[in-house]
Amino acid sequence: MMAQDDTALDAQALDWIVRTGDPAFDDWPGFMAWMEADPTHATRYHALSAAIDDGVALVRAPQAGAVAPPMASPSRRAPKRIGRWAGGAIAASLAVVAGLSVYERRPQPYAVEAAPGAARTILLAEGSRIMLAGGSRVTIDRRDARIATLDRGEAMFVVAHDAADPFEVRVGETRLVDVGTAFDVKRTSDGMRVAVSEGAVDYDPGPSAIRMTAGQGVVATRGGVMRITVDAAAVGAWREGRLAFENAPMTEVAEDLSRTLGIAIAVAPEIADRRVRATIATAGLARDPTPLAALLDVTMRRSAQGWTMSAR
Repeated sequence: MMAQDDTALDAQALDWIVRTGDPAFDDWPGFMAWMEADPTHATRYHALSAAIDDGVALVRAPQAGAVAPPMASPSRRAPKRIGRWAGGAIAASLAVVAGLSVYERRPQPYAVEAAPGAARTILLAEGSRIMLAGGSRVTIDRRDARIATLDRGEAMFVVAHDAADPFEVRVGETRLVDVGTAFDVKRTSDGMRVAVSEGAVDYDPGPSAIRMTAGQGVVATRGGVMRITVDAAAVGAWREGRLAFENAPMTEVAEDLSRTLGIAIAVAPEIADRRVRATIATAGLARDPTPLAALLDVTMRRSAQGWTMSAR
């Protein structure tokens, strides 16, 4: 049996799950304040969301011979299901909560995505935050939220430091381990970029580890790994509507613009390797990207597939 305090906490978490699942919900400041008030709030909220997701799936189990609908990532679908199945589904889900300790011992990796042109923030139970740029995806395990895998795109990590349990970001076979920090990681077509704004990060910890401190970073490509110097104040500037490039190839610029603006922008082969040093304010560019022509010294051409940047 759960203690009275646990029962009250589950009731609060369930209330927030139902409310945030309402399309008209607008009390995000109140929700974030509740999540940040106590680490157990986020832990219980995510665990109950996952339990409800399984419970609702059980309630909706197809009859013999029927085709089951595809299961969605538990990261955001559970609240929406609550809105549609608020009766028996919640009852079944609360029954699942009684066995939550068993449920929580199972591996529970899940992916969180940000749609192209729309960023989102993930608040982890242990106090860290992951801010996903548009068109990005990260995979997390509820049983070990101190490990995150950047599957694609770009993310800013603001880590709650714990020397006994370092936060780790995986990008392919590469590991980044925090030493008390805030840092940005971006997957590119041929590797990755890391930039540190606070604290320090170890790139591939071990005998050949590279330690980056504030204002430093690493560019890793098929050709090797290179240290770089960055403007610490500009790290993660995409969160404020600015894309900052320092000696980045035009292909990377086009990739970032496509993800951030939510429109397809390609680059012609003749300028694909051109290096760019610029800061681009993205406001309004999704509606009309033609100002990029002057900013990047290119010609912007529109087609049925999107936009292409080519030489002038």
